[in-house]
Amino acid sequence: MSEDIIRELQQFQQHAENLQQLMSDMHDQVPRSSEGTDAQGAVSVALGADGLPEAIKVASDWQRRRPAGDLGSAVVEAFESAMSDRMERWSRSLEQSGWEERAGQLDEDFASPASSTPSRPLPEISDHDVRHVLRRPMDESIEDVLTAFDTVDQLDADSFLPPQVKGESAARRVAVTLTSQALVSCEVDPQWAAGQSVVRLNQALNEALNNARGKVSSAESPGAAGVANLHVGGLMNEFLAIIKNPQHFRD
Repeated sequence: MSEDIIRELQQFQQHAENLQQLMSDMHDQVPRSSEGTDAQGAVSVALGADGLPEAIKVASDWQRRRPAGDLGSAVVEAFESAMSDRMERWSRSLEQSGWEERAGQLDEDFASPASSTPSRPLPEISDHDVRHVLRRPMDESIEDVLTAFDTVDQLDADSFLPPQVKGESAARRVAVTLTSQALVSCEVDPQWAAGQSVVRLNQALNEALNNARGKVSSAESPGAAGVANLHVGGLMNEFLAIIKNPQHFRD
């Protein structure tokens, strides 16, 4: 295989690593916590670093602010307010970090043809350890990659939607539905809620929330499960091993 193709493969790898680093740096700018309330101030929701609610708190005078039948809606509204605060703060932080300039530079570097600078040395190869990657004929690796592409093509967008999980309080008077990215809904028995103390109401809300949070980590969309079964990491390791040893191209 010619040096130009090796160079292009290595530059593609370098671009992928630089892009991954940019994404990692952007993720580091996400606020570790945020809080929001509904418009009437009946409920407040605190978000954790993962963007999901960590705690729900009902105001002591919530019944003066919202009817019992609206309590679940108030929880969702407070969550949305907290998310808005989180995104606004993240946006400001990203602006200060100059991420757009870095992204633009990455695009410019990748758009430059490898052949336009033949005198440049080959880009350094990742130090990712591929010593234990099993060596296979190139046609087998290519066949697995094509199979992976076909499998992904057969998956529709809905199959990658994060699955919803539902958590309930011990007495099943409160239910909270989450995905890995958001609070979807909150249901509260209005007759029961109207007769509860604030302490008991907060306890039930957080029981349901914690129950749902405990299920989120193990929930996986059909699309994500299908991609995981393709062993993409192994194929990538083979790809890196080939780049590190161009002799493989001549097998």
